[in-house]
Amino acid sequence: MTVNQARTCIITGSNSGIEKSAAIQLAAKGLRVVLACRNLEQAEAVCTRIQNETGNSQVFSRRVDLSLVADAMRFAKEFTGEFGTLDVLINNAADFDWSRKQPLITAEGNEAQFATNLLAPFVLTQELLPLLRQSADSRIINISTQGLAVYPNITFCFDDLRREKTYSPAKTYYQTELGLLMLSLAWRERLAGSAVSVHAIRVTNVKIDMARYANISPVLKAMYRVKSLFSIPPDKMAQTYTALATGKKPEHFYYSEKLREVRCNKSAYDPDMQQLLWRLCEGTMTAIPHE
Repeated sequence: MTVNQARTCIITGSNSGIEKSAAIQLAAKGLRVVLACRNLEQAEAVCTRIQNETGNSQVFSRRVDLSLVADAMRFAKEFTGEFGTLDVLINNAADFDWSRKQPLITAEGNEAQFATNLLAPFVLTQELLPLLRQSADSRIINISTQGLAVYPNITFCFDDLRREKTYSPAKTYYQTELGLLMLSLAWRERLAGSAVSVHAIRVTNVKIDMARYANISPVLKAMYRVKSLFSIPPDKMAQTYTALATGKKPEHFYYSEKLREVRCNKSAYDPDMQQLLWRLCEGTMTAIPHE
């Protein structure tokens, strides 16, 4: 296999599921793929499997804890020094733990889902943007969820970011996913006319490995089993990731699993709210001590 080293892709949280399938597909197409994961031992095992399966030796695993702004910045700095080029950034990693009963606050003082699902993509994108700008055709692909369609009138809640007033892992997840769409639209506006394009994917119901949800209640396990009957396999959903990352430059912003253009929640398009969230993330990022 001839590896196209001119095309380098980062996928966050690529140890399992859709993202692992996407990494396999991208490696099979000859891209240099970097798996950015918190659990390095698992990532290295996946990396070896992908190399053996695809014949592509240019697959790497690197550790990053995306719940920590400082570590996301450290990763971006080290990646830039080591690889020196980036064409595709897929912000896929997300924190969603049904068994969590109260907010988990990180060492930096942020609620973990907010930090992982929203702050981390902001930090990585901003820090890696100089590399992306050097590419003749670079793409930022942010991953959202079809679940937001259940809440058509949802708006971003700015007054309880640590979820200390009330906490639900599902509601917090949807808040962060809405926020990521808002930031993605803001990037799309800011980068208009450049070689960097910004897109988002609406992930539909996908069959999951129930071993990953050992701590959830029997009721939720039963619900997931029923849901799985109407779900697509991870490799099918991953084909959308791969198409947007490697195919003809996408024209639209938000895509379904069938590569059809879809609309975001109405509030995501509000430019004032986008800029408010942008400033909040920017402020949080600059407030964190780093080397």
